Order: sequence, then structure tokens, then C-alpha cells
Amino acid sequence: MAKRKYEKHFLSNPLIKGDDVKYRIVCQGSKTGFDGLMKNYWLRWNCITKPRSMGDPHTHDFDEIFHFFGADASDISDFQAVVEFSMGEEGEIYTFDKPTIVYVPAGLKHAPINIKVVKKPIIFMNVANAPSFVMNVDGKPFIPKDIKP
Repeated sequence: MAKRKYEKHFLSNPLIKGDDVKYRIVCQGSKTGFDGLMKNYWLRWNCITKPRSMGDPHTHDFDEIFHFFGADASDISDFQAVVEFSMGEEGEIYTFDKPTIVYVPAGLKHAPINIKVVKKPIIFMNVANAPSFVMNVDGKPFIPKDIKP
């Protein structure tokens, strides 16, 4: 059967198994869909339901933007969590307890991200303008286990 004209613009069921929730979303435009239309787009979406720590200190060769907001779709301002975000070579800690967006330019060391308190689920989403998600940890390339190389 022939494909429809705009079929490549739809990525159906982009779910992967989560470690603390049933599913997560990881989308790499050049790797997991859109037939190469979005060569430099990467997204990870998580619903966080309990405290956890994510990532060792690392850098990237691309900019990254982190989004933290409440998981209640009718009121994303309902953010009942405490997050510690480490930035820079010195590991300066930034703590927040309200919806927050964090911009990390290419080359800036960041992480770990410690979600210390979760009273209600929150959404954690990071987006990068990159063809694939490669972390530089201690000068060596590393691809997290949930990323399709």
C-alpha cells in the first residue's frame, strides 16, 4: 500500500519503558522518526513521581534546554517538588520549587539533577538542537541507555 503524502510528519506511539513510570518519550528527529525531516532535534519527556538523581557531571557539543513543570495538565503551575540542578566546573547548585526552564549552552558542565522532593508528579523535559544525544563524561563520549544510537 502506498504511503500517504504527509505520513512522515506523524510519529505514532513514541513511547519507551520508563524506570519509575510506565512510559517515557524520547524522540530524535534524525534517529527515531520523521524520515529525516528534523535532523537536529532531540527530546526526552519524563513524568517524575518520586525523588531521584539523574546524570553525572557532563558537557555536550550542543545547547540543551531543561523544562520542569507540574504534571497536572489543567494547572502546570502546581509544582510540588524540590529540584537541585548543578552547573559549571565548580558544581554550583541551583535549587528551585516552582516551574523552571534551564538553558545550558554547549560546553557548559552540568548535572547531576537531584529531584529531592516530589509531593505530586512533575514533568521533566529536555530538548536539544542536535542529531543525536551524546554526553561528554570525563572527556569521553557516552550515550545514555535510553537513547537509540
